[in-house]
Amino acid sequence: MSLHDDLLWQKLSGFEFDPVPVELAFAARLARENAWTLPHAQRVVEEYRRFVYLAMRAGHPVTPSDAVDQAWHLHLTYTRSYWDGLCSKVLGKPLHHGPTQGGTQEDEKYRDWYAATLDSYRRLFETEPPADIWPSTEERFAPGSRFARVETSTHWLVPKVTLRRFAAAVALSALCLFGIIACTKSGIGDVLFILVLGVTLTVVFLFNFSRTPGTRPKNRNDSSGCTSGTGSTGGCGSGCSNRSDSGCSNHSDSGSSGCSSSGCGGGGCGGGGD
Repeated sequence: MSLHDDLLWQKLSGFEFDPVPVELAFAARLARENAWTLPHAQRVVEEYRRFVYLAMRAGHPVTPSDAVDQAWHLHLTYTRSYWDGLCSKVLGKPLHHGPTQGGTQEDEKYRDWYAATLDSYRRLFETEPPADIWPSTEERFAPGSRFARVETSTHWLVPKVTLRRFAAAVALSALCLFGIIACTKSGIGDVLFILVLGVTLTVVFLFNFSRTPGTRPKNRNDSSGCTSGTGSTGGCGSGCSNRSDSGCSNHSDSGSSGCSSSGCGGGGCGGGGD
């Protein structure tokens, strides 16, 4: 069966994250919460759609990229859209999201699952997964990644300078210093000009080699887990509670509320599919 003949893919392709016009659409919220451009967020949403298909059709547990996982996290907070719309009406079964248990074995497991997910992506979609959304396994699970929420209205976000960039900045500064010394016999205007030029070049150099604005790093490895099936409780992000008006309780179709966990962390995420 070809992809476009698959009824599941047809349903997923037609699934609306915003069934009615809203001022803050799903993709726009995703862009805002991750400091992405809107076009990038819209592409991530489409890759999330593909990930859900993989969870159902790959035939093995799957693990999302960090960017796709962010879309998944956000969708879980749209509880009626996720549980009633996507899982019940489109998939016909729950697709749970739960955190890793941590540890070396879990890390290795999710690395293997992610590599298998990339292979199944190529097999089922007959194309390479976009590298800016689906990085390699090595990038996806690079050690030492640390992330935290930051209030950008009150804090500046300045990327750390690598040793290579620092050395280049020192070289530029030294060049400027030599220029100033050489121009000391000239007017003060020449000295100021060279100083300002040097500082400007240094700043431009440092920020030019920082990561592209509006995108998150591709090697984040603190995503969470998922399973597809019944009789288990999946985790979900903030905005999910046991309040009856939140849409997070009494999911009789899955045998669980899907709201037992308030946060996620660890090395990866896995989802099953038949």
